[in-house]
Amino acid sequence: MVITEDQQFLHHFQNGVDGGCQAFIVQGESTVFEFLDAFFEVHELSEQRTSSKKLIAVVENFDSIERICNHSAITELPDVLFVVWREKDSDVQLFTTESFSDGSRGSKIIRIVPVADDNYFPEKGADLKGVPIRMRTLDYPPFSYYEETTPDKANARYDPQYGTPDTPLLVDGQEPLILVEFCRLYNCTIEAFFDEDELWGEVFENHTGTGMLGAVLRREADYAVAAIYCWEEPYKFVTYTAPLSRSGITVLVPKPQLLAPWRTPLLSFSSMLWLAVGAAFCLGIFAVWISDGIRVRVTGSNGQAKTFSDSVLVLTGFFMEQGSDMHNDLTSSIFLYSTLLFAGFMIGNMYGAGLASTMTIPQYEKPIDTTYDLAASGMLWAATAINWILSIMTSTQPHLQTLVQNYRILDTEELIRHRTKRDLGYVGERSEFDHFSPVDFLDEESSLLLQLLKDDLFWQTCIAAITKTWPFKERLNDLIMRVDQSGIQYYWEAQTVVRYMNTKIQRNLLYSRQMETEGEAEVLTVSHFLGAFMILGFGSTFGTAVFVLEKFVNYKIKSSNK
Repeated sequence: MVITEDQQFLHHFQNGVDGGCQAFIVQGESTVFEFLDAFFEVHELSEQRTSSKKLIAVVENFDSIERICNHSAITELPDVLFVVWREKDSDVQLFTTESFSDGSRGSKIIRIVPVADDNYFPEKGADLKGVPIRMRTLDYPPFSYYEETTPDKANARYDPQYGTPDTPLLVDGQEPLILVEFCRLYNCTIEAFFDEDELWGEVFENHTGTGMLGAVLRREADYAVAAIYCWEEPYKFVTYTAPLSRSGITVLVPKPQLLAPWRTPLLSFSSMLWLAVGAAFCLGIFAVWISDGIRVRVTGSNGQAKTFSDSVLVLTGFFMEQGSDMHNDLTSSIFLYSTLLFAGFMIGNMYGAGLASTMTIPQYEKPIDTTYDLAASGMLWAATAINWILSIMTSTQPHLQTLVQNYRILDTEELIRHRTKRDLGYVGERSEFDHFSPVDFLDEESSLLLQLLKDDLFWQTCIAAITKTWPFKERLNDLIMRVDQSGIQYYWEAQTVVRYMNTKIQRNLLYSRQMETEGEAEVLTVSHFLGAFMILGFGSTFGTAVFVLEKFVNYKIKSSNK
């Protein structure tokens, strides 16, 4: 495309970049500056993400080159060729740039050097000559970690653009170590900054943002890592590297507790089975009561028909596998009592078998095992940022919509207050090598009270967020792939856990779903009979109350008759 410097310049420039243009020839100093002024904005709006851009700038004198090299966009255009052409004498001189650092923080000096040996675009990425790479990360082991340290242990410095002191830093964790290795190979330095208030942050349609992602959007950082996912909204304005690792979002939920011993008599049957048994018991009572009344009228027996209370005792005897008074003067009565006797025998045996198992095998509450269980339970779950649910906020699945509604953003102090109350789930990440983060709200005692879900709420690949025009993206991606193939990330992650995390908490969470019992069967104690004692006590109390009431009613009747 041939673009002229007019009112439609930005529009045509945008169309060229959107069409995949990777090389530009710009003539005239004023046009070069207009091109550079629009370079970042045009590329941020484009869906194209080719970072190896080339620029040929045709100018009339050497002084123009020096002014152009002071422009911020030149720092992301290492493949630049300056053509100094004097029309009068047809003299042509070729120059390019060379970036280096003088060792001070934030130092990125661009020097103009002549082009030799017809190598118009010499390779500059193999030796970056100490040029600083600006990194944003968080204290988020095992993915990332940082601390102030001594110069002999340091591998980074504070980014000076935030007015921070020149203090040596140690950055660690499997994701920052990628950049540390990159700078070791290609001779660059790391200048880092950490936003523990905004954390990952957000980006907005008006090209503003907060946290790490906002820093990359504003080009205040070149490289941002801390378990960043392939989120859709930030991808409009930044770009992502090759995958660094896999991470799954899961939830820590309270472990099921042992059921109270007084519930032992009720545990033999499920709720639905108890409902069925109760319905059968009630129907049997009415069947005996009504059929026995009909029997007396049909046979003309002198005996008295069974009362309602008699019918209740007959069915109770059947269900308890006890004998009962039965009539055989009608075939229908024989059939009815035989059926009830057989049903009572079956129910009694099933209850006895169920009672034996519940008394000898520890019984626990119904666990929350899956994301579906978590949604059905209605339990609230929480973390300190909105980023945890960005990937499921637009989901149409009903259980995920429920989970989004039940999600809460709480500060760390509030999370700590709930860790032993069993009323809150804690969202976190299950790393590629089975470590859980964050755990700053847990201690060793509370970690024994929680367990991980069997499945992940969702999982994604972790990446690094970089600017769309960062010129070293291809070299970094190549290094990421080599590191991934080597398997060294397992070692990096394990070392980060050992150095900076509580390994006992990690072990407790890893084996949280394994119930620790001393034996296969439980020794019976008095507590197992609390339910029976409660039934006995309730029955005795209720019987006594009814007896007193009956005596009072009889007394009133006798008094009124007198």
